[in-house]
Amino acid sequence: MKPPPSPADSATPSCARAPLLATITLLAGAVPGLANNLSIGDVRLIDAGGGMADIEFTMAWENSWHESWTEAGGTIQVTNWDAVWVFAKFRQNGGLWQHVQLAAAGHGPTGGTVIEVAEDGGARLGAFVHRAATGRGDVSCPAMRLRWDLAAQGVPSADDLDITLLGVEMVYIPEGSFDLGSGGTEAAAFHTAPDPAVPYRIASEAAFDVGGDPGDLAATSELHAGAVPAGYPKGFAAFYCMKYEVTEGQYVDFLNLLDPGIVAPYFPGQAGNWRHTISAAAGGGFESAAPDRACGYFSMVRALGYLDWAGLRPMTEMEFEKACRGPRAPWVNEFAWGDTTLVGLEGFVGVDGSGTETADPPAANAHSNTSPIGGPVRAGIFATDSSTRATAGAGYYGVMELSGNLLEFVVNARDETGSRGFDGTHGDGDEYTDPLAVWPGSSYWHYGGRGGSVADRTNFDRFRTSDRAYAVSPYSSSAYYNGARGVRSAP
Repeated sequence: MKPPPSPADSATPSCARAPLLATITLLAGAVPGLANNLSIGDVRLIDAGGGMADIEFTMAWENSWHESWTEAGGTIQVTNWDAVWVFAKFRQNGGLWQHVQLAAAGHGPTGGTVIEVAEDGGARLGAFVHRAATGRGDVSCPAMRLRWDLAAQGVPSADDLDITLLGVEMVYIPEGSFDLGSGGTEAAAFHTAPDPAVPYRIASEAAFDVGGDPGDLAATSELHAGAVPAGYPKGFAAFYCMKYEVTEGQYVDFLNLLDPGIVAPYFPGQAGNWRHTISAAAGGGFESAAPDRACGYFSMVRALGYLDWAGLRPMTEMEFEKACRGPRAPWVNEFAWGDTTLVGLEGFVGVDGSGTETADPPAANAHSNTSPIGGPVRAGIFATDSSTRATAGAGYYGVMELSGNLLEFVVNARDETGSRGFDGTHGDGDEYTDPLAVWPGSSYWHYGGRGGSVADRTNFDRFRTSDRAYAVSPYSSSAYYNGARGVRSAP
């Protein structure tokens, strides 16, 4: 599986497995976790002195890339790469899990990678690991080290600690201009006032007006007049986006590391319905029979809870269009892969739920409920060794399943004081803080879905990049077709 030197017509990376847990105790040794062939293992704590400890581990993954190319006749330079968002949880003496706070310096990358620590007001909740230089292929990182600031968290020593290290595959979406809307017939699509056939150009993160005056951002519906503040993430600034929708395996990790006393509202309790397999395990905790399958039944509370816990944040609907379209001029009524050709999934080659099943027909590039499959399918199922962007169903930068499978959870741009008041604050990793206190509040009107889902049985219009029919209120309650995908502003 090759990364795209030119994202319109080259192969994109595929997914073999979704992120599972990499857990160690200092007495029992490491249990490696897998994510699209991402492996994390051999985890141990090393006293680094001065109130610090090093979390040492091995990490490897396949089909990595760091590439540059040009667009628009050589006038636009694009550089993008894949990365792994690495974060850790710890507990003392068998207590409750807490989020590890990394040190500002002292980390040890290996295998030709860099460790890019993410910081929010002095809190360092994780790091992006990615190739340091242009290249592609498999990455192997022996004896990687993340420095942990024990003293800052009031942890006296590394004794009697359990450490859980998790990795989530991400894609770097670089800074740059792009268009909102395609000028087509998509429902509620963005455009430049007063002409619905003219896309709106995002050329900075500066504030701009929404309304009916010439040059304003407008939409055919679901958009109130006013301003889009400078703080609202518009997609121009660089950000990292999860390569895949949150999987059942990832969500099980979340459930199993929560305080059991607060887990009830986050557990869907829908095993056996619409291909959902997360259930209570006989020995305690939770398990999934299909950990690589995209996880449905997200509600607003569940999606925000997961993203907050992982140190990520929700994506805005403008960032969604950037991830789909990139810097290229829109193709009218396009899907996330940049054209209007859609081949629906009809079945599987291989064992469904195994994590290695592939699409039938092989040319399929999207999933809706037009077949007996019903619910969501494996993350990354359409990408193969020979895929192009279109046949893999990939966005411009290599993000998968932006059209179809499950709805993409987004902060919408509907109103000035609510949803557009979102300033891109990241989750703090603390399951006891209320993300609604810093994110756009408890009103479901501030959140929506983009990209369509398996529930759109024959109406593929919802799959189109600029379609905003679900821009408000599909996440007011749990539904099998509701998914989630996190982002994080680039450090």
